[in-house]
Order: sequence, then C-alpha cells, then structure tokens
Amino acid sequence: MTDHFLSPVLYVLMIVAVMKVMDGLPQRTFSLRKPPKVAIGLWLIVAIPSLLQFAFPGIYDVLHRDSDKIIDHGQWWRAYTSFMVQDGGVGGTAFNLFVLALIGYAAERVWGSRMMLAFVPALMLVFSVDTFLVHGPPGGGNSGLTFRLATSIAGLALLIRPGRRHYLLAAAIVVDGAVLLLLGDGHGEPMITGIAAGLVAALVQRRWPRVWQPVAADPEAVQPRSPEHGSEGEAAPGPAGDLEGR
Repeated sequence: MTDHFLSPVLYVLMIVAVMKVMDGLPQRTFSLRKPPKVAIGLWLIVAIPSLLQFAFPGIYDVLHRDSDKIIDHGQWWRAYTSFMVQDGGVGGTAFNLFVLALIGYAAERVWGSRMMLAFVPALMLVFSVDTFLVHGPPGGGNSGLTFRLATSIAGLALLIRPGRRHYLLAAAIVVDGAVLLLLGDGHGEPMITGIAAGLVAALVQRRWPRVWQPVAADPEAVQPRSPEHGSEGEAAPGPAGDLEGR
C-alpha cells in the first residue's frame, strides 16, 4: 500500500520540477486568436473518448491496451489507442485530463507547435513497440504519454540551457522516477525515458532548425523567461533558434 500513498506525491513533485525547468527556457505566448492548437487537439482526442466511455463502456473495450489481443490476435491498433481511454475510474480520469491540459500547454510553449505535431506521434510510436513483444496487463490511460512529454522539457533544457540548476532538476526527476519503480509503480519509466526523448528531439531541432521555425516570425511569439535571455522589449529565440546560434 506504500506506493498507493506516495505515488501521487511523486507525480506532483515531477510536475513541479518540470515547471521549474521551464522558468529557464524561452517560451512562446498564446492568445485566444492564436491558441496552442496542438495541445488543444491532443486534449480533445483523449478527453472525448475518455468521458464517453463512462456512458458507452464498449469504447474502452475496443480501444484499451491488451497485449494478448495485440500479439495473438493482430489487434495492433490497441497499442496506439489505449491513451484515449482510462482505466483509473472517475478520479484517475480527472487527474489524467487535468495534467494533460497543463503539460500539453507547457510543452507547446517550449517546443513550438510544429515540433509538438511531430514529437507526440513519435513518442507514441517508439514507446508502444514493447506492446507487440511483451504480454503485459491490459489497461488504458494517457499518463505514460503525458509524463514523457513533461520530462522531455528537462531533456530540452539540458541541451539548450546546460547549467547546474537544470542538471539538478533533471537528476531530481530521475530519482523521482527511480523511487516510483522501486515502489512497483511503472510511471517511473516514462519520467526517465522522457528526458532521453527530449534530448533526442532537441538534437533534431539542432540538426534541422528551420524545419521547426514558424514560417513568419512573430516578434512576440517567444518571450524570455529570465534576464539572461534578453530585455523585456527584445524577443528571445526559441529552442531551435537558440541552438542555431551555437
């Protein structure tokens, strides 16, 4: 029962650490006229079936992860649709949707819309491979995707803003994930692997920076988050632009 009480606390600590990492990164701004479209779209893709499943349980039956049906019966889509339904009841669903809204918005601010549009499917593709190879317990939920997306921000920070503060925060996230794994909570794995995924994605931005830049630069599209990034009247570069200048 220990992990039952400690796990939510460790989840919150991870989210707090990620928010602290964001303070040191350049961030895009959004408005009602220019909302974070990818984050909103991702949330709706998860929220609609997750909420409808309570009225129509057949939705969960068709979309949830079931390794036996994936491996033995060729129902491959389950590996990529299980994040759209929830197995944690009303409380777990509410928590997952709230955290997804928070992290989706935060991630699009630091990664940018174009990178998010490629990064989210890549996370799903890469980290669903094991469902074709290993008979695991059935289930559903977006927490694995959300936690990887969250800690990818720390991986990004390690490359574009290397420094003691971000090293310590990334290390704290790794320890947090390791403790969860020791408690038998598999959510520790996406916390740790998300940092590695963020490093890889940041390297992709470095290799092809213009691919992820907006077509028309908006001088207010990216705002500095600390004095080292420039004065208030000076637009700070996004992650790709920052890397390009190195």
